[in-house]
Amino acid sequence: MPVPRRLALASLPADFADWLDYAAIVALLVFGWGHGPFVLAVFALALSLPYIVVGPLAAVLVDRASIRGVLVISNLGRALATLGFAFTGDAAILLVLVFLRGAIDSAFTPARQAALQATTPSHLLGHANGLHQAINQTSKIAGPAIGGVLLAFWPAQGVFLLNAGLSFLAVLLALTLTIPPREKGRGERGKFFTESLAGIAEFRRSRRLLVALIFSAFAYFSFFLYDALIALLAEGFGFDATAFGFSIAASGLGGLIGALIAGRFAAAHPMMVMAIAAMLSGMTTTGVAALAMAGWMMPLAAFLLVLLFMGAATAFMLVPYRTIVQAEAPQDRIGRVFAAGEAVITLTMLSAPLIGSAIAAQWGTAAAFLAGGALLVVLGAVTLATRRGA
Repeated sequence: MPVPRRLALASLPADFADWLDYAAIVALLVFGWGHGPFVLAVFALALSLPYIVVGPLAAVLVDRASIRGVLVISNLGRALATLGFAFTGDAAILLVLVFLRGAIDSAFTPARQAALQATTPSHLLGHANGLHQAINQTSKIAGPAIGGVLLAFWPAQGVFLLNAGLSFLAVLLALTLTIPPREKGRGERGKFFTESLAGIAEFRRSRRLLVALIFSAFAYFSFFLYDALIALLAEGFGFDATAFGFSIAASGLGGLIGALIAGRFAAAHPMMVMAIAAMLSGMTTTGVAALAMAGWMMPLAAFLLVLLFMGAATAFMLVPYRTIVQAEAPQDRIGRVFAAGEAVITLTMLSAPLIGSAIAAQWGTAAAFLAGGALLVVLGAVTLATRRGA
């Protein structure tokens, strides 16, 4: 089996391991131990912060070490951290372990990008990124759903043990990978922290990389202005909780379909694809917001179709970004470049839900969708107007 296919196969249990126990953790915190919004907020931070504070440093190890070695050790570390979930009875310890697993994952994700770059011909990078994004999107849809179903039969600890087993399986699959050695680095190794800044330096060196990062950061900020408010928008259209569940599934399905299709277009004109997707997604979002603000009702089928389209458009922005990173970043720095970009994007989008909630509280839920959609339209239009050589 070719190495890129083996890498995709190894990514299946690895990505599912990220999401299978999501519902179990929330259920244990809320229903098992009786915690409320504050602990859930800390849980959200424990999921996000590792990619900001640990990722750029972990990426130095990714660029120094064997790619296969990092894939094996990071999956093993994730397995052991997840195993720890099953043997703790304290929320603080559980949240520390969630952070620890995220810190380990912050090394796995850049290592996978480095493996993709090292094993995939340049003209197939778009296809490969589309496939891996589809696997990741599937895990986000099916992982929490399967975990929720398992909770009907097993305690949360049982789900944690199963999830640890998935990471151990990913270790075994990673051991079968044969990844060619990378090009030698430019210059000698310096201090660890100084080396971690090399990822940011690459964005200054390459205008294409910098434009792609700025675009992605603004796009994610725009999405998260309204992403957490979809339930309120659905309620405003008169839909119930079941319909809301369908809407989340539709958005996830759109992301899956979009990832598979986006890979076909990502390599040739990535920035143009991203810009057009932003404009179409933004116009759709503002259109739905205008209907809600005018007090018009919307059939459930149309609402689900809109969310499916919005999910697909998101994939058309993410897949080309990763393709650009792999095409532009030197092999000896791909881990640090990817980790630096992820840190910037994550840091940018953390403030968006709070701002979106403030907009919704002041002017109504639809206003947050209108603001996010308008930003996407402007972002796409500006990118198209200034695009040169992308």
